Amino acid sequence: MGVGLVVMGESVVGRLDSVYRRWRGMAGYLGAPELVCLRRPGAVKSFVHGVLSVVFGFLSLFLLMLFVLSVVRGPFYGFVEDGPFGPGTWGGPTKAGAWLVHAGVAVPIIVLIPFVLRGLALVHAAAIRRLYGSAVGWWVLPATTLIAVGGMLFFYSWTRQI
Repeated sequence: MGVGLVVMGESVVGRLDSVYRRWRGMAGYLGAPELVCLRRPGAVKSFVHGVLSVVFGFLSLFLLMLFVLSVVRGPFYGFVEDGPFGPGTWGGPTKAGAWLVHAGVAVPIIVLIPFVLRGLALVHAAAIRRLYGSAVGWWVLPATTLIAVGGMLFFYSWTRQI
């Protein structure tokens, strides 16, 4: 997220050489093949990728927060929540039922979120390689857009249920 904010600022003031250097470092993330610089993107494309980087960073932090919340409130729900456990609560009206349901929902989340975070990083690196004209799959741009929009909608809907 920090790199995206810096790149957005550098794109606006015209420091594109610094932007290229930062994106090259991000494109090689997680053992990706060496970036082939077929073109040098302009300031607008670099700025848009900076915005996407901020969105991906924000989404990753949100997912990390959900991971921690799932670890604390899922399997250990009975230790962190005293009730009341009414008929309208997950697994209510008993504490044992609520604990079982919270653990049953949280354990798959705990297992899946690390894989989702790695996938986000790989898609982000592929989007940056595409920015430079490297050969990537046709799906990279639609997936990046879908993840960015879907992630923000997921965050918005999660904040509405609090």
